[in-house]
Amino acid sequence: MPDILHKVGIKSSSLDDTYEALTTREGLSAWWTTDTQGESKVGGVLQFRFGAGGFDMKVLELHPARRVLWQVVEGPEEWIGTKISFDLGQERDWTIVLFKHQGWKEPSSCTIAARSGGSFY
Repeated sequence: MPDILHKVGIKSSSLDDTYEALTTREGLSAWWTTDTQGESKVGGVLQFRFGAGGFDMKVLELHPARRVLWQVVEGPEEWIGTKISFDLGQERDWTIVLFKHQGWKEPSSCTIAARSGGSFY
């Protein structure tokens, strides 16, 4: 299964602000889901809830203003073990986020929805 890749540009955002939005409960709940719990430190687990469902992500890597890497440890079966990374960079007045969701075992309705709908969060 191909990886899910997105490149997002954020105008007038600093690398530090973007990193904070990806690594703090407050930051994550401001852009993804308001029901965000857990510890955002290497080895910690973040819980993201969307109504009755959700995901738990183990934090594997944190490199300030550069990279965040999680692994799905709880959620839909086909998501377990997949990895989600956010690589940050700067292009002129834009902060660039390279999002990658990798490690899918096979195509499913979840991966199709993630490929199209994930860009709306």
